[in-house]
Amino acid sequence: KNSRAAQLKTFQCLSKKDLAAQMDFIVVLGGDGTFLSIGRMMSTHSIPVLGINMGQLGFLTEVKKEEATQVIDELIRHGFDESHILISERALLDVSVIRNQKNIFSGSVVNDAVISKGAIARIIGVEVSINQRWVNTVRADGLIVSTPTGSTAYSLAAGGPICEPSVPVVLLSPICAHSLTQRPIVVPDHVEIEIRLNHRPGHVMLTLDGQDAVDLKVNDIVRVRRFQKHSLKIVSSPTRDYFGLIREKFKLGMRA
Repeated sequence: KNSRAAQLKTFQCLSKKDLAAQMDFIVVLGGDGTFLSIGRMMSTHSIPVLGINMGQLGFLTEVKKEEATQVIDELIRHGFDESHILISERALLDVSVIRNQKNIFSGSVVNDAVISKGAIARIIGVEVSINQRWVNTVRADGLIVSTPTGSTAYSLAAGGPICEPSVPVVLLSPICAHSLTQRPIVVPDHVEIEIRLNHRPGHVMLTLDGQDAVDLKVNDIVRVRRFQKHSLKIVSSPTRDYFGLIREKFKLGMRA
């Protein structure tokens, strides 16, 4: 018993918000939702995150359960030597809500920021500007602003393209647009995107990675920029690359 107590004293329990500041790397057991909750904590410190897929789809939790022991062993023995461990650098987005010229909400995004209507089945209207130049007015159920990492999430379901994660772009995908002329747009990630809510027939909200949310009012502006401080570091699977992952998860190229 005394030996067991001595062993337990060598472990330190930390709150979730303190993990990034005090760890060398983080191991996430779960699905993509669990991974996102950890990834969004990397706005203050960025350390490698190893996702072991215990869920269903597993785009972010790339490592299979049967690979976990091997990858963790390599990390412990060799650290982040590129000859043993591949780290994928993923861009984050910095999202804020401006109301009456005041910033009332801000947060970071791994996958996407989504402006969407509530339960009332009526379309909303938003004006999209890039670097203070008007692009178009979108009338739809909503609008998704996605990173390349998030291109295989909600954006893909809304008709957006699959985008390799290292490409420096941001994707804007309307959700069930009122007009067939409203198509997804891909823009460079060094621009500043502003989306002003100009038609709100009912409840409208902004959701970050499906986890944090804020209610929007008419004339609220959602401002999106690339997060400049650092990227999210993901430990990649040792057995397949990004396109191997796409082929496996989506059966890409296979006949129906």
